[in-house]
Parts: sequence; structure tokens; C-alpha cells
Amino acid sequence: MYRAEPACTTRHVGLPTVIVDLAQRSAAVDRGDRQRGVNLIADLRGRAQLTEILLDDADEAEDDLLLIYRAAYAADTEGAGAILFRRQAEGDVCAQHPPAVRTLAQVLFDSLRAEAPNAPLLAHVALALRAILTFRPSREEATPRGGLATWQERRAIAYMDERLDQSFPVSAVADACGLSVNHFSRAFRRSLGKPPHRWLLDRRIERACELLRGTEMSLADIALGCGFAEQSHFTRVFTRTIGMPPGAWRRAAD
Repeated sequence: MYRAEPACTTRHVGLPTVIVDLAQRSAAVDRGDRQRGVNLIADLRGRAQLTEILLDDADEAEDDLLLIYRAAYAADTEGAGAILFRRQAEGDVCAQHPPAVRTLAQVLFDSLRAEAPNAPLLAHVALALRAILTFRPSREEATPRGGLATWQERRAIAYMDERLDQSFPVSAVADACGLSVNHFSRAFRRSLGKPPHRWLLDRRIERACELLRGTEMSLADIALGCGFAEQSHFTRVFTRTIGMPPGAWRRAAD
């Protein structure tokens, strides 16, 4: 179950922060002072635990937003992390993120504008973002040793992204990258932070979120359009990943 508990009820202007407890699967909102938020961001950035998403003029957001994930247990360093949604500054280089990131970010900002933010919805959206994004720093880094070359990573992502509604083996993606299946799987995980089948499943759920929020398609049609054999399979995977059934998520997002 998700718990909804406001972390702070003060109304002064600050840096809105959504804190997600991965152990309790709950979210809380903190509107603390901006300087404290800036110091926290600097610390997260210094420890390479911050993913930065740049907002542009098309986004209906009035302020920056910090999304923090608290690990399920103290030793779980991979579980922790944070996402900062911020305005673009001169000289910023925009990283390419999946289109659903903007959609989910808009849900976060819309909820935070309410007098009483929908904390369960914030938690669900935060978990969806965590599934989509790998927590790598937004600054450009060299290809990790043993990982995919840049062109191979792009080709693998494009290959799978264009076939979300189809069934295909990992060997087909490996062939497109000129690698054996074992080599490709190891390199993909090192570069993307998750194995190919997990990335594909998360991308299908991400696409489903886009369709649930932006269209009136039936759940059965969305299931087929996102590569699931049937609606029941789609519902099970979506619920396990996001924490609530797709129909309930659509109603909450609206």
C-alpha cells in the first residue's frame, strides 16, 4: 500500500522536493527553503547520484523540482538517487531522454500545484520515472569499459523502440549491433544499467503510460500496441512495475 503523508505544511516559496521511500513505497512533499535544496543538489551531484532533466519554455512548470529516492535499506547504494527537473541555462547541453519523461514530469508538476498534492500519484509517477531512467549523471561521460560503443547503444535502443508492438529475440538486437548475444547482453547492461529484456519491458510500460494519459485507447489496444500478448499480462506487469493497475493509474493521472 502507498501512504500519503505531507512532510511539511509550510507555504513559503522554496524548492519543491518529492521524497519517495522505496521500502514503504510512499511519497512525501517537502517545500523547504531553497538554499537547503541547493546544498542538497550539490551533494547529490558530487556523489554522482543526480540525473538532471532540463525543462524548456514548452513545459508548464513554474519552478525547479527535486525528486529523491530513499533506498530500501542502507547498503542499497543503487536504490538511492535523485532526479532534478530544472530550467535550462545558457550553455546547457540537452540530454536525450525518452518522450514519456516529459509526460510524467507534467503529472508531477500538475499534482504539486494542487492545494493538497496527490501523494499516492506522486509515488506512482516517481517509480515510473525511476524505471525509465538509469541514474547516470547528465554530463557526457566516456563509454564505460566493456560497454557498448555509442553507435551500438543508439542502434540497439532505436531497434527496440521501433518494435515495441512486436516480439523479437535479443539475438536480433545483438546482430544489429554486430555482436554475439552474450557479449551484447553484458555490454548493454554495463552501458544502460539493466539487461536488454528489462530495458525493453520498462520502455513498454513507459509507452503505455504515454497512451494511458494522452489517448482514449482501450486497455486491450494499449496492451497489444505495447507488445503484450493480452490485457491480463499487461495489467500484471504494469501493476508490478508502477504499483497500481493501468486503469487506476489513468484515472489518477486525469
